Amino acid sequence: MTQYEIAALLSRNNKGEQDAIDGYFQLLNEPNLPAELYDDIAEIISDEMNHSHKLSMWATKLTGIEPNPT
Repeated sequence: MTQYEIAALLSRNNKGEQDAIDGYFQLLNEPNLPAELYDDIAEIISDEMNHSHKLSMWATKLTGIEPNPT
């Protein structure tokens, strides 16, 4: 597997992390969500964001392609 194939796989995994985050944010919109569940979901979102960040960093490290600064 080349470095770009690995980076592509990491990117697909990162998409999965982003899709999960989207689903959790949608769940937070539920009007009758218990406060304890809200706190746990927020923690899960934070974990998923951390995973996404790490996957992005690895894709950058493998390819040498840096995100554009904004």
